[in-house]
Amino acid sequence: MKKQTLAQDAFKLYAEKFMSLEDIARQLHLNERTLRRWKKSDNWETKRAEYIRTKTTLHSDLYNFTRSLINSIEKDMGNNGKVEPARYYAVTRMLKLIGPVKAYEDEVISEKQIPKEEKPKGLTPDVIREIEEQILGITHEEFCEHDLNAD
Repeated sequence: MKKQTLAQDAFKLYAEKFMSLEDIARQLHLNERTLRRWKKSDNWETKRAEYIRTKTTLHSDLYNFTRSLINSIEKDMGNNGKVEPARYYAVTRMLKLIGPVKAYEDEVISEKQIPKEEKPKGLTPDVIREIEEQILGITHEEFCEHDLNAD
Protein backbone atom coordinates (compact mmCIF):
# COMPACT_ATOMS: atom_id res chain seq x y z
CA MET A 1 0.00 0.00 0.00
CA LYS A 2 1.15 3.54 -0.66
CA LYS A 3 2.18 5.73 2.25
CA GLN A 4 -0.58 8.26 1.60
CA THR A 5 -3.25 5.56 1.48
CA LEU A 6 -1.95 4.03 4.71
CA ALA A 7 -1.88 7.44 6.38
CA GLN A 8 -5.48 8.09 5.30
CA ASP A 9 -6.62 4.67 6.51
CA ALA A 10 -4.83 5.19 9.82
CA PHE A 11 -6.40 8.60 10.33
CA LYS A 12 -9.82 7.20 9.50
CA LEU A 13 -9.44 4.55 12.20
CA TYR A 14 -8.20 7.20 14.63
CA ALA A 15 -10.95 9.75 13.92
CA GLU A 16 -13.97 7.59 13.18
CA LYS A 17 -13.33 4.46 15.24
CA PHE A 18 -11.40 6.19 18.05
CA MET A 19 -8.78 3.48 17.94
CA SER A 20 -5.50 3.91 19.80
CA LEU A 21 -2.27 4.30 17.87
CA GLU A 22 -1.16 0.92 19.21
CA ASP A 23 -4.28 -0.80 17.83
CA ILE A 24 -3.98 0.99 14.50
CA ALA A 25 -0.34 -0.04 14.21
CA ARG A 26 -1.27 -3.64 14.90
CA GLN A 27 -4.16 -3.65 12.43
CA LEU A 28 -2.32 -1.93 9.57
CA HIS A 29 1.05 -3.55 10.32
CA LEU A 30 2.77 -0.21 10.89
CA ASN A 31 5.29 1.06 13.39
CA GLU A 32 3.67 3.03 16.19
CA ARG A 33 6.39 5.71 15.89
CA THR A 34 5.36 6.26 12.28
CA LEU A 35 1.78 6.80 13.38
CA ARG A 36 2.88 9.28 16.07
CA ARG A 37 4.84 11.20 13.46
CA TRP A 38 1.87 11.25 11.06
CA LYS A 39 -0.44 12.28 13.90
CA LYS A 40 1.76 15.24 14.75
CA SER A 41 2.65 16.36 11.22
CA ASP A 42 -0.89 16.00 9.85
CA ASN A 43 -2.53 17.51 12.94
CA TRP A 44 -4.84 14.55 13.60
CA GLU A 45 -6.17 15.94 16.88
CA THR A 46 -7.61 19.05 15.21
CA LYS A 47 -8.93 17.07 12.27
CA ARG A 48 -10.61 14.54 14.58
CA ALA A 49 -12.26 17.34 16.57
CA GLU A 50 -13.49 18.86 13.30
CA TYR A 51 -14.79 15.46 12.15
CA ILE A 52 -16.67 15.02 15.43
CA ARG A 53 -18.15 18.49 15.15
CA THR A 54 -19.44 17.82 11.63
CA LYS A 55 -21.07 14.58 12.73
CA THR A 56 -22.71 15.92 15.87
CA THR A 57 -24.31 19.25 15.08
CA LEU A 58 -27.92 18.18 14.73
CA HIS A 59 -28.84 20.22 17.80
CA SER A 60 -27.50 23.44 16.27
CA ASP A 61 -29.21 22.70 12.96
CA LEU A 62 -32.44 22.02 14.84
CA TYR A 63 -32.01 25.25 16.80
CA ASN A 64 -31.35 27.30 13.65
CA PHE A 65 -34.35 25.80 11.86
CA THR A 66 -36.58 26.46 14.87
CA ARG A 67 -35.27 30.03 15.07
CA SER A 68 -36.01 30.65 11.38
CA LEU A 69 -39.50 29.16 11.77
CA ILE A 70 -40.17 31.45 14.74
CA ASN A 71 -38.92 34.43 12.71
CA SER A 72 -41.26 33.57 9.84
CA ILE A 73 -44.18 33.25 12.26
CA GLU A 74 -43.32 36.64 13.79
CA LYS A 75 -43.10 38.18 10.32
CA ASP A 76 -46.49 36.77 9.31
CA MET A 77 -48.04 37.97 12.58
CA GLY A 78 -46.51 41.44 12.07
CA ASN A 79 -48.08 41.62 8.59
CA ASN A 80 -51.44 40.50 10.02
CA GLY A 81 -51.06 37.33 8.00
CA LYS A 82 -52.48 33.95 8.81
CA VAL A 83 -50.25 31.57 10.77
CA GLU A 84 -51.07 27.91 10.37
CA PRO A 85 -51.48 25.98 13.64
CA ALA A 86 -49.09 23.33 12.31
CA ARG A 87 -46.24 25.85 12.37
CA TYR A 88 -46.91 26.65 16.04
CA TYR A 89 -47.05 22.95 16.77
CA ALA A 90 -43.78 22.33 14.92
CA VAL A 91 -42.02 25.05 16.94
CA THR A 92 -43.21 23.67 20.27
CA ARG A 93 -42.15 20.14 19.31
CA MET A 94 -38.71 21.23 18.12
CA LEU A 95 -38.06 23.38 21.20
CA LYS A 96 -38.61 20.31 23.37
CA LEU A 97 -36.09 18.30 21.31
CA ILE A 98 -33.14 20.71 21.23
CA GLY A 99 -32.00 20.03 24.82
CA PRO A 100 -32.23 16.22 24.68
CA VAL A 101 -30.53 16.12 21.26
CA LYS A 102 -27.67 18.30 22.57
CA ALA A 103 -27.32 16.11 25.67
CA TYR A 104 -27.23 12.99 23.51
CA GLU A 105 -24.58 14.43 21.20
CA ASP A 106 -22.43 15.51 24.16
CA GLU A 107 -22.72 12.01 25.63
CA VAL A 108 -21.71 10.37 22.36
CA ILE A 109 -18.69 12.66 22.05
CA SER A 110 -17.57 12.05 25.63
CA GLU A 111 -17.96 8.26 25.26
CA LYS A 112 -15.90 8.27 22.09
CA GLN A 113 -13.13 10.33 23.66
CA ILE A 114 -12.74 8.11 26.72
CA PRO A 115 -10.19 5.45 25.85
CA LYS A 116 -11.46 1.93 26.21
CA GLU A 117 -10.11 0.09 29.21
CA GLU A 118 -7.29 -2.06 27.98
CA LYS A 119 -7.03 -5.61 29.16
CA PRO A 120 -3.84 -6.36 31.05
CA LYS A 121 -1.26 -8.17 29.00
CA GLY A 122 0.53 -11.30 30.10
CA LEU A 123 -0.25 -13.53 33.02
CA THR A 124 -2.25 -11.65 35.59
CA PRO A 125 -2.88 -13.08 39.06
CA ASP A 126 -6.43 -13.95 37.99
CA VAL A 127 -5.19 -15.87 34.95
CA ILE A 128 -2.61 -17.72 37.07
CA ARG A 129 -5.28 -18.62 39.63
CA GLU A 130 -7.57 -19.91 36.87
CA ILE A 131 -4.75 -22.03 35.39
CA GLU A 132 -3.96 -23.44 38.81
CA GLU A 133 -7.56 -24.32 39.53
CA GLN A 134 -8.76 -25.56 36.14
CA ILE A 135 -5.64 -27.14 34.65
CA LEU A 136 -3.49 -28.11 37.62
CA GLY A 137 -6.39 -28.85 39.96
CA ILE A 138 -4.90 -26.73 42.75
CA THR A 139 -7.31 -24.83 44.95
CA HIS A 140 -6.20 -21.94 47.07
CA GLU A 141 -7.95 -23.35 50.13
CA GLU A 142 -5.52 -26.32 49.97
CA PHE A 143 -2.58 -23.94 50.08
CA CYS A 144 -4.01 -22.20 53.10
CA GLU A 145 -4.59 -25.47 54.98
CA HIS A 146 -1.20 -26.81 53.95
CA ASP A 147 0.56 -23.65 55.08
CA LEU A 148 -1.21 -23.76 58.44
CA ASN A 149 -0.34 -27.46 58.99
CA ALA A 150 3.33 -26.92 58.08
CA ASP A 151 4.05 -25.12 61.36
